[in-house]
Amino acid sequence: MEERLRDLQQVMAAHREALAEARGAPNAGAANPDAPDGRLLVLRRLARDIERVSGIEITGIIEAKLARVLSSVDVAELAAWAGRLRLLPANHPEWLSLIEALTVHETFFHRDCAQLDLLARILRETIATAAANGRCCLRLWSAGCATGEEAYTLAILALLALRDAGFADESREGGIVCRPPWQLDVLGTDISRLVLTQAKNAVYATEGLSAFRDLPHELRRFFPILRRPGEAPATELRGVLATVSRHVRFRHFNLMAGSPPETGFDVVVCRNVLIYLTETARGGAQLLLREALRPGGHLLLGPTDALAEPAAYEPCWGAGAVAYALKPPR
Repeated sequence: MEERLRDLQQVMAAHREALAEARGAPNAGAANPDAPDGRLLVLRRLARDIERVSGIEITGIIEAKLARVLSSVDVAELAAWAGRLRLLPANHPEWLSLIEALTVHETFFHRDCAQLDLLARILRETIATAAANGRCCLRLWSAGCATGEEAYTLAILALLALRDAGFADESREGGIVCRPPWQLDVLGTDISRLVLTQAKNAVYATEGLSAFRDLPHELRRFFPILRRPGEAPATELRGVLATVSRHVRFRHFNLMAGSPPETGFDVVVCRNVLIYLTETARGGAQLLLREALRPGGHLLLGPTDALAEPAAYEPCWGAGAVAYALKPPR
């Protein structure tokens, strides 16, 4: 009971402090909320809290987006809400809703062909080593998977590699099935619960700049057209074959968590995510990604991402792409 009373006192203190700041109370040292910089002060403090919770770097573009999202909220109400938000845990629905409104989830199947060609080679080598050691399992993590296209792409590449190695077979439905005792496990994580719902549903439109815009024609067999009885949808929809989706699972995860969701991965892919984080957050995220890898496992980053700990990895080069193999501990 005493702890709950202390928590309540903290919430009320933050509430009063935030209201005082917005209203220009003498003990707040804040600008008048009627002045143009009153709202700006509250937004900047909120931006710092967003960076702390999510690691997202608040650039001018993100700051403008934040201002637009909250433009209809009264300054005093905004300050009170921001003060309460400051005391909530990072996984609270209010934080997740705000971060959801600011993040970018643009992705598509088979993105960055050069890097995926390199990954296909790495998977063949990883499978051969695993088979020689009697470890009949392949584990991959898509960190920042958005609506799931990358996670499903990883599963398809792994199934193709297992088939080529003789550890999986083509099915009559056009998919690929692992031969026992081989197992494939692909984890997709994201900070946004909304996009994870879309990823789990595994339904994608094909019109315009769709998720299939870079997908090689020979891989379309893994994405059957969805037909609803008695319906003629305006937009063609495709799903994911069960022989692929059965190997893919999704969970909510924040790269600022301090420790990985799981460990022992053969491959960790984190592309087009770190560019949105602050320098400090990028370093912390890369440490977490390294902890998720087994020794000898490979890390794949985006084309503009700099490796935070180059001494911990051995670069693995392909045509126009690079991956990083984690060195065994000394």
